[in-house]
Amino acid sequence: MKALNWTANYFKENGIPTPRLDAEVLLSEVLGVERIALYTHFDQPLTEEERARYRTFIKRRVSGEPVSYIRNKKEFWSRNLYVDRRVLIPRPETETVVEVVKKRLKEEGDATPRTLADIGCGSGALALAIATFVNATSFLVDSDIEALVVASMNCRTYAQDGPFFLICADLFAAFRPAPIFDLIVSNPPYVRKEEIPKLPAGIRNFEPVKALDGGENGLETLQRLISQAPTYLRPGGLLATEIAPDQVESVMSLFQTTNDYHDTRLDRDLTGHPRVVSAWRN
Repeated sequence: MKALNWTANYFKENGIPTPRLDAEVLLSEVLGVERIALYTHFDQPLTEEERARYRTFIKRRVSGEPVSYIRNKKEFWSRNLYVDRRVLIPRPETETVVEVVKKRLKEEGDATPRTLADIGCGSGALALAIATFVNATSFLVDSDIEALVVASMNCRTYAQDGPFFLICADLFAAFRPAPIFDLIVSNPPYVRKEEIPKLPAGIRNFEPVKALDGGENGLETLQRLISQAPTYLRPGGLLATEIAPDQVESVMSLFQTTNDYHDTRLDRDLTGHPRVVSAWRN
């Protein structure tokens, strides 16, 4: 298809990292078909409406806008989530949090959570993924009301795995200080403030800075999360949080100095980078 080949070349000329893939994904979105259909129906001409929409997508991609925002779609744990610029785009490495939770609950045997809190939920990716194998009441918490609008859309899509409750608050501020959760998960802001201008343009120019900025040392939210969570975790409850690969020593120390956790564990993502720290509540 001429339009596909032209777009792939145009993307390459403009420095798009994966030009052919992006051209295929965006064209399949325009046509409402799987990517394979672009080749099984390669001689099918585009309508004027399809051509115009594809041109709009091309302009947006060349401007640096991520493909997931252009499509308003991102797959996470085999679920298609709605995403836009109000929330971070869920990353494959964040699935490590889900994998760790699943593994640790299985090891514990009878530690089946009845209540789950996804702190800083964004699109709701973590809570919705865990709901595929845990039958729990889920509380999705975010300090940004606009992010919760996106999360609510995804919760409605997968309402059969609920109940889901959405709460606008900073960390645990909306809850009474009592052990009410069996499981707390989080992908908090952990990028050092000084590193944000150095992030790839597609991230720093389009994704919400508030969901990235972890303060001067990247640990501001993580420190509060780890220190406050024991108040809200039931004895034997699990906390699992994503971290930056260079924060291992600092985060492990935060867990160990509270004396509220045991069996603190570090897990790596599929690329081998340290990604998740988890521990049981004493």
